Amino acid sequence: MNSVKTALRVLEAVAAHQPAGLSDLTRRLGLPKSTVQRCLATLHEAGWIRPGGHELTRWVLTGRAFSVGSQVANTRNLREVALPALSALQAHTLETIHLMVPDGTEMVLIERLDSAYELRTFKPLGSRAPLHATSNGKSVLAYLPPEEAEEYLAAHLKPVTSHTLTDPATLRRQLAEIRARGYAINEEELHDGVTSIGTAIVADGRPVASLSISGPSTRITPDTYEDYGTRATAAAHQIALALAK
Repeated sequence: MNSVKTALRVLEAVAAHQPAGLSDLTRRLGLPKSTVQRCLATLHEAGWIRPGGHELTRWVLTGRAFSVGSQVANTRNLREVALPALSALQAHTLETIHLMVPDGTEMVLIERLDSAYELRTFKPLGSRAPLHATSNGKSVLAYLPPEEAEEYLAAHLKPVTSHTLTDPATLRRQLAEIRARGYAINEEELHDGVTSIGTAIVADGRPVASLSISGPSTRITPDTYEDYGTRATAAAHQIALALAK
């Protein structure tokens, strides 16, 4: 039983600090390095974690964690409640709609309605992305308590593409703009050639999820921003009201 508990502690630490390295996990958990290393090997073999991109010594969760987590009642309820509003938004924009939830320093995709266009964006369910590099994440950051947002801005602003904003002062100004107009705009900060408009779903004063309209930058252009943003904000408000019932 103790070995199972230890493995679960390591899994939780990887989830909270991914991409997580052996030395960092050992320090955070206060466990022998050999113990953490064995747990990481076991979790990797079982399919719960994988090397983080090109960093073969650092670990991230796999989609298995999402598959289990998606069975949680609150997440399933969110998807069911959100679907009518997401469908209406897609019918108007004809673009891909994403529903994501925050998990630590990242957003996790829990629902996707695909565009009918041949040229479209595609992200598998369970995909993760940093808060500052997505319209979903920026909209969540904008409505987090100030101390939590500042903690993120101080330590997690790594570039994903050449367009990713990594200057804290610039992002603070952008977060203020998001709060003022109600939605975030992401121009090729996560994927080259892709633009998205996102807005937070706020319940009990805290962002619990976000939705976005995503597509090629050749179709989602500045002349669509206000229309898409207004409609996305209205959809998020509709979902928040439904969750409160």
